[in-house]
Amino acid sequence: MNDLKQPTAIIVADSHFHLHPDQTERRRVDRFLELLELAARADHLVLLGDIFDFWFDYPHFRLKGYDTILQGLDRVRDSGTRIHFIGGNHDIWAAGFMHQRYDCSLTGETEIIRFGNRRLRFTHGDGLLKFDWAYSSFRTVVRTRAGIVLAKSLHPEILFALSTWLSGRSRSATRDEASKIVIRAHKWLENQDAETWDLMVMGHFHHGFQIEAGSLQMACLPGWLDTLGYGLLQRDEFRLLDFDQDPLPEL
Repeated sequence: MNDLKQPTAIIVADSHFHLHPDQTERRRVDRFLELLELAARADHLVLLGDIFDFWFDYPHFRLKGYDTILQGLDRVRDSGTRIHFIGGNHDIWAAGFMHQRYDCSLTGETEIIRFGNRRLRFTHGDGLLKFDWAYSSFRTVVRTRAGIVLAKSLHPEILFALSTWLSGRSRSATRDEASKIVIRAHKWLENQDAETWDLMVMGHFHHGFQIEAGSLQMACLPGWLDTLGYGLLQRDEFRLLDFDQDPLPEL
């Protein structure tokens, strides 16, 4: 790990791992475990939402699954790397569990964290740049107390079926959609105040890009589901990388 004055951070989003992965997904899981080995040599690991395609903590039990992922995260924690969790549409309900197991934020909501000389704002990104009625409706439900009470009243299989249907909408942006997302991101960034943060990192859109507006920067991760993309903050510089194509950084 680096000097704490210039900490390193691995950031990943939108892997959408299923409770019971099929053969195609197992490769992504294996590669994710390799990424976690890299993260164990960093100072911070930021899980930026929709790591889990479905998660809900009922009062007295947790759905079976994700053991391999959680054991990998245990090794990251045990190495001394600090784990941060920002919840997405599909896994905001994991925030309480992640707090108990990895000392992450209890709410799983947007956080501003100082890493060295950089002030990073971490958010999943849902509801930020475009209107999608399905995501918007689901976001409203999952992030309110009333929504949690409603979800607990549903049979687990019904809630699981709803999440599975919505996960089918998680996909790479088309060329036209990607262009519109970047345009909206520029407009949004131009209207922000630089008092509290200088770099915002998000996921959700399954389209990677980096933009600037004055002293502010924004980076959107492409998503582990689509390209095995992740973010690296090192020596106060942020980069988008591809785990398959780019050389592994020296940490």
